[in-house]
Amino acid sequence: MGVMMDYFAATEQELAALDLDLGPAGNDWPYVDCKGWILEVEEFAAEIDGRDPSEFGRDEPLRGADDPEFLGPWTVRINAELVDALTRLEEGQIRGYADRFLLEDWEAGRLVALAGLARSAVAQGRALYSWSSV
Repeated sequence: MGVMMDYFAATEQELAALDLDLGPAGNDWPYVDCKGWILEVEEFAAEIDGRDPSEFGRDEPLRGADDPEFLGPWTVRINAELVDALTRLEEGQIRGYADRFLLEDWEAGRLVALAGLARSAVAQGRALYSWSSV
């Protein structure tokens, strides 16, 4: 059994209207599919941004994310410092990182898409969330 994970952006009102049991894909909502991906986004962003991952704030657990017995789906609001770091990443930086750490092309594509999602979220006044389910 694996964990499914997607990143998406929403306002508080939009989040309240989403059926979180279905996830962003099931709601036909824009998202970045991160299923089967083991890369830690905080480490990736910190490496490129020249920071330590511990410098980022804490994500805000929502709907079951803070209960180890809850099998999901659960949702987490991504901390503002990480979102800010993601918005500053350019595709060339991400591709260079992917080359140095021998990431697959699809992994680099997900990182580029995630940085783009973060930029779009900030520009539209939305927060960035992760949605996960077992």
